[in-house]
Amino acid sequence: MPAWRAAAWIPTWRASRVRVTTAILLSELAAAPLLHAQTFFTDEAIARGVNYTVVDGAFGGTGQFGCGVALADLDQDHDLDLVVSGNATSTLGFFANDGAGHFTDVTSSAGVGTMLKVSGLVAGDYDADGDLDLVVTRWLKPLILLKNDGGMHFTDATFEAGLWAQSGAGAGAAFGDFDGDGWIDLAIANRYGTNASTVRSRLFRNRGDGTFQDVTRSAGVDNGTFPGFHVTWVDLDRDGDLDLYVANDKGTGNPRWNRLYRNQGDGTFFEDTDSGAQVSADAMGNATGDINGDGYPELYIPNIPVGNMLLVSSDQGLHFAEKAALWGVRAFGTCWGSAFFDGDNDGDLDLLTLSDHFDNDFYFEGTGAVPFFDQTASCGLTNIVDSYCLAVGDIDNDGDVDAIAQDYFAPIRVMVNQLNERARGWLSLRVMPRGANTRGIGTQVDVTSGEVHAWRHVEAGSAYKSHSSTDLHIGLASHEVAESVVVTFPQAGNLPRTTRVLSGVPSRVTWPLWSIERIGDANGDGAWSFAELTTLLARKGSSFEPSDAIFDFDGDFDLDAADAAAFRGRQCDLNQDGVVGAADLATLLSGWESPSPDFHGDGIANANDLAQLLSFWNE
Repeated sequence: MPAWRAAAWIPTWRASRVRVTTAILLSELAAAPLLHAQTFFTDEAIARGVNYTVVDGAFGGTGQFGCGVALADLDQDHDLDLVVSGNATSTLGFFANDGAGHFTDVTSSAGVGTMLKVSGLVAGDYDADGDLDLVVTRWLKPLILLKNDGGMHFTDATFEAGLWAQSGAGAGAAFGDFDGDGWIDLAIANRYGTNASTVRSRLFRNRGDGTFQDVTRSAGVDNGTFPGFHVTWVDLDRDGDLDLYVANDKGTGNPRWNRLYRNQGDGTFFEDTDSGAQVSADAMGNATGDINGDGYPELYIPNIPVGNMLLVSSDQGLHFAEKAALWGVRAFGTCWGSAFFDGDNDGDLDLLTLSDHFDNDFYFEGTGAVPFFDQTASCGLTNIVDSYCLAVGDIDNDGDVDAIAQDYFAPIRVMVNQLNERARGWLSLRVMPRGANTRGIGTQVDVTSGEVHAWRHVEAGSAYKSHSSTDLHIGLASHEVAESVVVTFPQAGNLPRTTRVLSGVPSRVTWPLWSIERIGDANGDGAWSFAELTTLLARKGSSFEPSDAIFDFDGDFDLDAADAAAFRGRQCDLNQDGVVGAADLATLLSGWESPSPDFHGDGIANANDLAQLLSFWNE
């Protein structure tokens, strides 16, 4: 079978994993003192150029319980910019990153004026033009859709997108392509009943023409009169489509519960009341992450001081049991924004959850097994003001995860992770555009390296009313190479769900993740030209760089003869159906002695091109 054919489509991969015991892991760490890396955060907001004080979003009354923060690459320069809200002038703050984690206030040039009662933020490329747009939910006021015109300048596109009537007690929002058409859809949590508001949570389907359609009831996700606080798209059962989890407030002592809507794969959902995920809590958002390395995510639910909840599945995401006490993450405070991430790059997820009412924020260090360890006192998070919204990501591109925290009546905190990045290996993975889904929302990766077994997914809208980086960060502990990275790309219109396996992935680099149908097509024009082949050949045998990944057909992180052969085979598959055969021959003959198709760069389709096509014939 030709090399290009073998690499083309790989069946969906799902594997069970067995965790190494805690004793083995600890013995390995003891044998390598360099790996004892303590996570410690320092607030460097002012030094980093972020001077923004939040005065809105108070607890109770007419306050909106936090105002939302976002870390997203808004100017397309491959670093995380910052959006914050809730200052005394009701002006969104826009801060451009210089790539090293220092920010410049560009609010005055962003084109966004006064915006009262901002409640939440989410970033997503809803119009598939390549840059990230913003949805701003507001408290008892209409939401706003800010279309990115490029260069971090925005215009209000709410009315033209058909979202202008949305005016509830807006809270968390999330983008996700629930119907697999490639266009990202928008789910919004509304806190029904706030000041007598009767606006329910909403699901808007992206029509692909710049407008949205309310499909809340027809899709089967009507949250009724429950007070929604956050919505999360996540493929809990890993069946290839996004499920919707709704975190509802005021469930403690009341007949209100969080709702898990299972995606049925036909554009509709059913409420899975048998899943065990329908817990009752004063749920202030949720976090998702695979804490035990079995390849399926858990759900963490911030709550009032009776204790946060951790829903763990032991049967491939079908049923969940509450295990917060067992895992040591109850966090007995009134908690809000929460996030799983590998703060110390040891290969296991850690947990940060913000708290109010004079409680510290909580930081729990994970080991991949029971229990987590409370490291709050030693990691620099002794904050005791009311804290609500949280976003995480590597703001300074140094290989560890930092955090942005939004407190009430206090400056924004830029919590820089002081981990020695040389102590442990790490990967950063950036999903590249596939169809209209330009940020790969819903893409999942499974990373294996020695004792490290990590699952991550791309989500837009995280923690609580906020947006974290869509780059996927994985700590590799003592390993400098990931043995295997299995990337599962969701369906995107006529592009089917597919899986690609990468091997020998070097650490300490941000690698682009290209889907197989795009490999070799460096300029994205749908053709595999001689000029692109020339670029591949010029790089063959050179030190592999992130820009070379577009030519790496076999995913082994070098460019060699196999990649060149795969490129030539892809050239010959003129109709891109995975087979070089009669249809491709007919196309070549119809263009005989014309400029196209021309595989060899001599300006004409001739016998040289015919010989190449026949050498890859596999019909």
